[in-house]
Amino acid sequence: MTVLTQEEKGRRDGIKRSILPPWQNWLVTGITLTYLICELAFNSRLLDLVGSISTAEEVHNMERYGRSLTAIAAALLVLQFALMGNARLKKKNIYLSAKTSVSAVLLLCLTTGALTWHAVEWVIERQVSKSTSEFRQMSLLAQLYQQSLIDGHQTLEGIPLDSSGGQVQTWSSPSGKAFLAMLPILLSSVDRYHALLKGSAEQNLRDSISAREGGVLGYYKAWLQAREAVHKQYVAYYNDDMDISGPILREQNKAWQRYERSLSAKGLKTWNVPRRYYASVRNHVRRQGVPVTNGWSPSDRSGFNDAVAKTVRQQYLAQRTVVFNGVTIPKRLDWDDFFRQHVVQKSLREKLLLPAGTLVRAQYPKNDGLKLFSLELHTPHLDEAVKEQLPRLQASLSSYSVGGENEKQGEDAARAAIVPPIALIFSLMGALTHLAKLLYLLLVPLTATILTKRSWHAVQLLNRHPLVFPVALISALLVMFNYMNNSITVSPAYQDLKNALRGAEITITDEPLFLRGGALLQVVHAVSIGQSYSYPMNQYLRETLLRGFDFGYATHENSLPDRE
Repeated sequence: MTVLTQEEKGRRDGIKRSILPPWQNWLVTGITLTYLICELAFNSRLLDLVGSISTAEEVHNMERYGRSLTAIAAALLVLQFALMGNARLKKKNIYLSAKTSVSAVLLLCLTTGALTWHAVEWVIERQVSKSTSEFRQMSLLAQLYQQSLIDGHQTLEGIPLDSSGGQVQTWSSPSGKAFLAMLPILLSSVDRYHALLKGSAEQNLRDSISAREGGVLGYYKAWLQAREAVHKQYVAYYNDDMDISGPILREQNKAWQRYERSLSAKGLKTWNVPRRYYASVRNHVRRQGVPVTNGWSPSDRSGFNDAVAKTVRQQYLAQRTVVFNGVTIPKRLDWDDFFRQHVVQKSLREKLLLPAGTLVRAQYPKNDGLKLFSLELHTPHLDEAVKEQLPRLQASLSSYSVGGENEKQGEDAARAAIVPPIALIFSLMGALTHLAKLLYLLLVPLTATILTKRSWHAVQLLNRHPLVFPVALISALLVMFNYMNNSITVSPAYQDLKNALRGAEITITDEPLFLRGGALLQVVHAVSIGQSYSYPMNQYLRETLLRGFDFGYATHENSLPDRE
């Protein structure tokens, strides 16, 4: 049935039908449904990202996927409008060839997608590149604060405690993750919270370092690996099988140069020694300590080097000491004595980032819950790591500006604070828009089919105004989410945040955002409530239909080492 006859029939029986041919309507419906599944799955993974410790590269990955989905969303809208436009041209008896119409539609979709991609990129990059030095520094501190909340090292006063006495369950819930997605940008951009971030910076940094390394167990693994590397060196040392290629090479070059000088004193070169002098040259070289073979010729550098290597190896085996990493130590020490050598301990301290003078043991008991290991190694390591990294957090603001020492770290921190809320907002906008479009695409043919068989007043209303229902449904959900509450939104901490942000300016660049703190917190409220209902479904779609696709973010898990 052609588009024209569908509309004519619709006018005759008073039933509204899709302007698109059925196959095009179902094609757009299928593509829209596929996009929605991907968008909702991405939404769940985005919350996983903000609810855990992530790297700058993972934030970049999620940003790229988010921009791609936003570009696809815009292109799908244009696809539907372009197909409808083509159908309206046919209604006016203006027919385009199949090749022309397909090419025009594809060009419009590709252009729209590309423009949307770059537009979203421009929004993000402009905010990041023009962010103030203070915002960048505060973003670093805010993310450390956020990580301490996630890991349970710190609690946010006023937020209800879990049954375990912490807040880990709260922050691992969908509503908690949605709240955390917005927290860094709120804390970083409002002056009132800067003192809080600065005051807890040292402890939060310590907690962050420990969490990134996997806590005591993660550091224990690092010690096991360092000890294993030392043991491999010990086996080679004890069996007189150390790599002495360096000393051998130096002695080979030295002996060859000495040999060439002795020939030059007699007006000879290695390549023009008369055969009748071969025996005397061999004897002369042997007296210099190079035991060449009877068949060796004066120009044979390879045979000469083999003889030198043999001599050096014999001398090495005859020694009672050995040079290990540039330090002379006795041969054949047992494992414990070798492990306690200063040169070995120094190397371990460098690998494990420990203060000077720290004793690293060759064994630590596991039956005490690694308490001794934590006391003697892990705690000093964290002290040293904080001592090394804290000055960057407390550096002058100028170091975070363009050309400053901390410019790159500041930009990464600003991006990590800005991307999650922007990606979450764009993701929700795309999902809601295409959910409304999907319902519209389904309602028109469905109600038309029903009305051809039976006339119902409610169905007639839906058929005549198919866009009203999805828009009303989504609007009602948004209003409902704004008035519903959960344990976070009714907490004293949230109310304090709400009072503090009422009328407050959000300052990322030198120019405050048009969206004030109170309005942004209202978005946080609706998103936090909505995610508590939608996240389980979104996660199910990602794990089943998309087979666990991670959108560039891999969950970090640490496990206890199986053996020493």
